[in-house]
Amino acid sequence: MIKFHHLCLSILLLIFCVSTASAQTDGLGFCSHEAIPDKRTGLALGADRPLCFTGSFELSFEVSFTPRQKNYFGYVVRLIQNEERNIDILYDYDPKFGDKHFRVIIGDSYSGISFSIPDLGVSDAWHKIRLNFDAGQGVLTVTRDQESFREKLAFPASSCYRVFFGANDYKTFRNADVPPMQIRNVRAGENGVTRHVWQLNEEDGAVAADSLGRRAGTAVNPVWIRKMHRNWQPLQRVTLNGPTSVAFNQEEGILYLVTRDSLFSYHLLSNKIVPAAYTTGEQNLHNAYQSVYNPRTREIYTFSLDLKRIGRLKVDSLAWNRQLDPPDRSSGYGHFNKYLQGDSLLYTFNGYGFFQYRSDIYSTAVPLAPGSHPDSAGSTITPRYLAAAGADTNGLYLIGGYGNASGKQVLNPKNLYDLQYFDAHQHTFKKLYELKKDTEEFVFANSLVIRPAEQAYFGLIFPKHKFNSALQMIKGSLQEPVFEAVGNKIPFEFQDVDAYADLFYSAAAKRFVAVTLYSPDDHSNTTVNIYSLYDPPFPAEGPLAARPGIGKNWLLAIAVLTVLLLLGAILSRVIRKEIIPGDTNALSADVSAADFAAEPPRKSAIYLFGDFQVFDAGGTDITKLFTPLIRELFLIILLYTVKWERGISAEKLKEQLWFDKSPDSARNNLAVNIAKLKNILDKVGFCEISKDTRYWKIKTGDQLYIDYMAYLPGTKQTGKPTRQELIALAGIIRRGSFLPTGEYEWLDPFKAEIPHDITERFLQYAGSTEIKEDPNFLIRLADYLYAFDMVNEDVMRLKCKALIHLGKHSLAHATFENFVREYHKLYGENYLPDFQQTIS
Repeated sequence: MIKFHHLCLSILLLIFCVSTASAQTDGLGFCSHEAIPDKRTGLALGADRPLCFTGSFELSFEVSFTPRQKNYFGYVVRLIQNEERNIDILYDYDPKFGDKHFRVIIGDSYSGISFSIPDLGVSDAWHKIRLNFDAGQGVLTVTRDQESFREKLAFPASSCYRVFFGANDYKTFRNADVPPMQIRNVRAGENGVTRHVWQLNEEDGAVAADSLGRRAGTAVNPVWIRKMHRNWQPLQRVTLNGPTSVAFNQEEGILYLVTRDSLFSYHLLSNKIVPAAYTTGEQNLHNAYQSVYNPRTREIYTFSLDLKRIGRLKVDSLAWNRQLDPPDRSSGYGHFNKYLQGDSLLYTFNGYGFFQYRSDIYSTAVPLAPGSHPDSAGSTITPRYLAAAGADTNGLYLIGGYGNASGKQVLNPKNLYDLQYFDAHQHTFKKLYELKKDTEEFVFANSLVIRPAEQAYFGLIFPKHKFNSALQMIKGSLQEPVFEAVGNKIPFEFQDVDAYADLFYSAAAKRFVAVTLYSPDDHSNTTVNIYSLYDPPFPAEGPLAARPGIGKNWLLAIAVLTVLLLLGAILSRVIRKEIIPGDTNALSADVSAADFAAEPPRKSAIYLFGDFQVFDAGGTDITKLFTPLIRELFLIILLYTVKWERGISAEKLKEQLWFDKSPDSARNNLAVNIAKLKNILDKVGFCEISKDTRYWKIKTGDQLYIDYMAYLPGTKQTGKPTRQELIALAGIIRRGSFLPTGEYEWLDPFKAEIPHDITERFLQYAGSTEIKEDPNFLIRLADYLYAFDMVNEDVMRLKCKALIHLGKHSLAHATFENFVREYHKLYGENYLPDFQQTIS
């Protein structure tokens, strides 16, 4: 039983950790002209079974448009009435309508309705659009915010509609022209009564839930906005020649990759990388050098720690002012921090090289010239590297790192957690606090994003003692030594001076940008990974690194906690034998596990349900051998082989995994990674990769166990499943949902169909089985199904009835209350039936 005071403490912590962010975090984003037609987004409502209404029909939704796009042409929404007539809202560029770019199309003709949306292309504000089909008066009314437009149009008394936002592939009404937009809060009703609501607040999958009815929509290539606030999205992965440094143009949202022969400009809003060769020939770069962008002069400065090697690259002309010299000992220190103070001074701090940590500060005037001035303020802080720095208007915040007072690597270096403030006017450091932590040791990526209005910072942390490491963003206070983890983790291959990570923020795109560099051995090439996360970032799932402090409310917190603890002590005597509401997992000790006791194979086994896991022929877990890229390559070939037997073509593989590379580079990457995958599969045993004609396939022997292959035969059976078949299914799904951490677009169709199939099989069995015959079995299956669908009413109802049959009324009520909380969290509405109505 969970201790009541522990539960109270958890609730109390949650109260003080609620985010105050007010930005919109729901909706469906649409891949537009930046993607190939097959990858553009569509939302279908009523595609399988149309939405039928009698009398007046109304459809409303909210829409916003991505700013600064070159092309907004496309279908916002298309309604197909009675399989005969299309009614569209379309963004068009026909000049005869002036600035009224939005048209209403009826069939194959313009209607008399056209309108504009203020600040389109400048603002990402949301606008409400409502279409009202008045069959009685024969009038179509289109309302944009508070402005309405009417047109006479005959309607049948009863009509059925299929509704498509963006792209669709429905019969002769298909289209692939999609404006760069976001949609949310779609509502449909008749005669003034709302019948369906699709809030579009999902985080994953291809299903758009209907919070009022049972008419879920289907999304193709969805970009769930809520997910973008929790999960870092991998945007680009490129391999560039030689050492590479990064600089960020915050005003325009452009990440610059500075290489020996070219400047690569990555535009965040368009997700495109544009290479451009220098007009002055190759530059002599070094792995220890860093870069920064000056928006006033539109120049990129590339420099060494001591600023004796420094060059200026004009972004517009792509001309360097001078050739950089090869570094000497004083210039060869890496992982230092930098700070461009307005348009007057460039500073560098800290660094590591030659088995020494530095605390030096160098500065030089802008416009730049080789040479620098050491600053005595550097001697007041501990020598370090792998610290993070972020500026405000008067100076620089510097946090964390790794080093020691002597600066010598051999004399017991350690992780540092102090937050220092460098006053650029007084040239002094002031220690603000020592960071509190209760996690494994960590260091920082190079930069902080400072939010002066919130008195907060954002930074990336990671453990330096691991090669296969991961970056975790944290939000910390500038006033108190507390922080919390936000967003999910980013894979990061860390190998000291061969690796680098940085964090930036684009106000134009309202996104954080993370970039990692990996340039091993001789630094002949650098692998660059670019990720983004929408602002505000959601708290990380799972245990947080630390929680924000209670601050000025500490007296209130202690008082509330004391009351809760006293209340818990009293209640625990009264309900000692009961289970605390919400602790539905406590049932496990009471339910017979005999049917589920068989251990899954651990030799030559591959698991896709729950955590991805692979065991070799000897039973050793070799999952760690699958790097993120190798894992995705293996999964896409395996699933295409198992699902469709023929496998996947090399062209499709290159399109999915190396779409950003030239044909030759993509072919080379495929060949190299196929070879790596073959070596790993040799260890698994009874599993090999082969190429038949144009298709790559995974061939397996009978001795190899793959849980997905064990799951598939049940999907082809008709009729009610037997108890033994459900036992076999439970043995598979008890590990968890299907590839829950697999965030690949191509995987969505696989993941979308499994929850529906598993739930249907369970309900078929339960519908033909008396609860009194097998209550424990039904309860255990219901618990497994919650990993796939936390808010399935039928599953919840059956579990509650089974618990009541066993006499566990308190636990049945706790199960219902837990469902109600999850339902409200998902749909933003209260679940209307009460407990008695649910179980009756």
